[in-house]
Amino acid sequence: MPNYEPIRTESAACQDCYKCVRECPVKAIKVSDGKASVVPELCVLCGHCVEVCPAGAKKVRSDLERARALIAIKPTVAASLAPSFASEFPELDPARLIAALRSLGFALVSETAWGADSVSRSLAAALSGAKDSGPGRVILSSACPVVNDYILLYRPELAGFLSPLASPVAAHAAELKASLGPGAAVVFIGPCIGKKREADRSGGAVDAAVTFRELRAWFEQEGVDPYAAPLSGDERFYPDRAAKGSLYPVDGGMIAGVKKYAPGLAAHCVSYSGLGQIERALEGLEAYDGRSPIFLELLACEGGCVNGPEAQHRAGSVRKRLAVLDYARSSADRRDARAAPSAERAAAPVADDSPSDEAVTEALRSIGKTRPEHELNCSSCGYDSCRAFAAAMLSGKAERTMCVSYMRQLAQKKANALIKAMPSGVVLVDTDLRVVECNRPFARLLGPDVEAMFDAKPGLEGADLRRLVPFWQLFEAAFADDGLSERTDGAGRESGPRDVKFDGRVLSGSVFAVEPGLVVGGIFQDVTVPWIRRDRVVSQAKAVIRKNVATVQKIAYLLGENAAESETILQSIIESFDAGDHGPDGRDRQRRG
Repeated sequence: MPNYEPIRTESAACQDCYKCVRECPVKAIKVSDGKASVVPELCVLCGHCVEVCPAGAKKVRSDLERARALIAIKPTVAASLAPSFASEFPELDPARLIAALRSLGFALVSETAWGADSVSRSLAAALSGAKDSGPGRVILSSACPVVNDYILLYRPELAGFLSPLASPVAAHAAELKASLGPGAAVVFIGPCIGKKREADRSGGAVDAAVTFRELRAWFEQEGVDPYAAPLSGDERFYPDRAAKGSLYPVDGGMIAGVKKYAPGLAAHCVSYSGLGQIERALEGLEAYDGRSPIFLELLACEGGCVNGPEAQHRAGSVRKRLAVLDYARSSADRRDARAAPSAERAAAPVADDSPSDEAVTEALRSIGKTRPEHELNCSSCGYDSCRAFAAAMLSGKAERTMCVSYMRQLAQKKANALIKAMPSGVVLVDTDLRVVECNRPFARLLGPDVEAMFDAKPGLEGADLRRLVPFWQLFEAAFADDGLSERTDGAGRESGPRDVKFDGRVLSGSVFAVEPGLVVGGIFQDVTVPWIRRDRVVSQAKAVIRKNVATVQKIAYLLGENAAESETILQSIIESFDAGDHGPDGRDRQRRG
């Protein structure tokens, strides 16, 4: 059997959107270094994460090579075809599908519904015999491996209610091997990912499980068109058509099959599909004390197996249901099915590692949620509440960076710290030219009155820029995208350096889009300050060197020694201005001397 799990994450493709966390019904996803991976021991293989992943990072294990190998080495390989084939391949003559499967190398094709008939007959006998057995008699369906795992892992108090019968595919495989001999192999074909794990655990009863998606890929690889497969005249299911077991792929179909073997059944029979609905339906069931037995048909996929995770289309349930009903209409009501074998199922409850309230509170504090009103419960992290997210962090399944509000606060703090630490004047304004944030150097550039306002209200949030500076049109033009050039770093558009006269000084600055159409920023320096003037000369000299040295070198053979002399002169300018220590306070080594 394969030594890796049916669902894996392709880390390079994961976009840390946490959609799989949000959609997983049992939260069997662990996020590490921003990448989400399935935790095998917690996963019930519903396949929902595969369906919802927008990046296609969740991959289903392919068992095609194993199926091919079985066909190559085994004397007889039988295909156990799930009854949902009627909806997966609409309007396809079953004979042509059988012919197409034989062209892949299968010796025979049999309906998994043949095993479902055995399960229906045995369940009918169990329910009929249980009607006078007293209160509390409950039987939960055994057809869906996802539901079985969900109950064994997450609802262990109900494990005793699970039907002791094998699943339809296990019952079918046992019957096929009894008929074909121990050297035969059985490959299940259907829409279910959970069947892969069931095959892995079957001890060789089911040799491989191939999904409909894999089957379509197999047909394509071999150049087989099932709708045009040539017929020889002997295409039929082995050993014959199944009975109403072919109704199992739709919700309520199992109940209909059971009732064919037990007309007038007194037990209460109810069908639920979808893990969310099942979770709600099972609440309090362990305390049931009614006098009539209950049979619950539980299917993990909404609408039944026709909407399995590896079906071609997971929509159009009405059309799919009708396709199955139409196909089942021509089948017999029941057959002389043998009793279904039993299956051993033991509860393996997920360890309850719920942290204490104190630990959760401390974890919340680590992401800045120190008061109840900070707990937004926005679910952007994938968890229903902030406390559930904190518990996931403590269990190692989640990271602090998954919290959007925490990351936004962290980014804001870093941005504020950076703005405050910058020696240049920095200001951010909104579309109304109202100040969003500015630092003290910007207020200082505008004079003592504005700096006093800054002392009274740090950041000057809400102040009208038009009342503070006469060059506010630069910001207005930035919003209008006037004269701005595209940046190469993807950070928006930025104007080139601009000099503006203000209060007898020259301010040099750049205006740029922080959030295009929403926030514009500006950075300004007073270039009349001595150290700024010197730095400006230095930077301009360096720019001259960068722009001209390459050209000078190209024509060095014409200029001779003049090339080296030009570079030496420019370099001497830099060294003469850059020789001493200097800083924003205008003091340098020469002045201190």
